[in-house]
Amino acid sequence: MPMSIEDLAARLEAAFRRIHDTRMRGLPILNTALSVQVVGARLYADDWFGVLITPWCMNLVWVPGADSPVRPGGQGSKQDVALPGGCCEFIASEEERVGAFAACSVFSPMGEFPDQATAVATAEAVLDGLFSEPSPSPAPVAGISRRELLRGVWGR
Repeated sequence: MPMSIEDLAARLEAAFRRIHDTRMRGLPILNTALSVQVVGARLYADDWFGVLITPWCMNLVWVPGADSPVRPGGQGSKQDVALPGGCCEFIASEEERVGAFAACSVFSPMGEFPDQATAVATAEAVLDGLFSEPSPSPAPVAGISRRELLRGVWGR
């Protein structure tokens, strides 16, 4: 049975809290005003996406669904994924209790963020931009040539 959106978000948060408490402990690049949080977890084309905020980076995370035709390659390999708002380059990774996933860096380091609320608002704006269909361009206005103007032809 596939993991729910919420379960996958919780596992990702737990994995990165462990990383924060172990591998990242005491590093000067950490923004102590921030904590680990997944924002905007959603399914798109059978794949899971969300923004992972940590005290050291903000990443768009992609976990392919069971029926997804696109899969991340081996650890560290790069993969382009087309989203409604544009194409993003993801780097494959794997974490215990999460499994294989890929991440696209949005911000790193996170020193410019004054607080968690600002980081969350930024993550939400990123998701809005990437998962909103682009607005259609307005139809070009038909121009009028000088010849048509002189002949009194005002529209086509």
